[in-house]
Amino acid sequence: MTKIPVLLFCRVSSDQQSYSYQLEELREYCEANNYEIVETIANNISGRTGNKRPDLDHLFSLTKKGGFQKVIVTSVERLGRDARMIRRTIDFLHERRISVVFKNQNFESLDANGEETFVTNILISVYAEVSMEDNKQRSAKIRSGLAHAIKKGKVVGRPVGWKKDNEALLKEHAKLVRDLKQGLSLNQCVKLHSVSKNTVIKVKRAIMEYNHK
Repeated sequence: MTKIPVLLFCRVSSDQQSYSYQLEELREYCEANNYEIVETIANNISGRTGNKRPDLDHLFSLTKKGGFQKVIVTSVERLGRDARMIRRTIDFLHERRISVVFKNQNFESLDANGEETFVTNILISVYAEVSMEDNKQRSAKIRSGLAHAIKKGKVVGRPVGWKKDNEALLKEHAKLVRDLKQGLSLNQCVKLHSVSKNTVIKVKRAIMEYNHK
């Protein structure tokens, strides 16, 4: 069966976050759905950039060149910082007959005939608005929590000794570390080492933080 060429689009909203786990999820999803990854865009985009989105500019540039039929993202809000930006991005792709697959919401923006259905249009609008509102509330809670902690004299940030904790974790799961560095996927490591996905994610994060300490 001929594989469908796709572009992976990943982003996180903070320099302190990593898109590696998001990227791993999308790669496994493509493998399970007969998609061939021909392009990948992965960026850390801070809210401080405002309406400037170099990752979207890159996406638009690659879209004009062609070479892929679908864009694969984890969820709707990855395509923009607000509903208007998300809608603009999707419209740009649809004009060129490129569909967007939203992994977490489990739907695709175009039907088999390359048309955007009424239901899809409604779903995109609703998910975009809900996602943006969730992000606003989450940011407000974080700011409120930090302010409260600082007021009480608590130290904000990584606790003292976090590097040692990482070292202990990496030592405890030395074989898992080896396999992750050799490129084994999250699911492969879960089965091979009989550990939870959360453990594998913690180890992957520890590897990245330890390498950049």
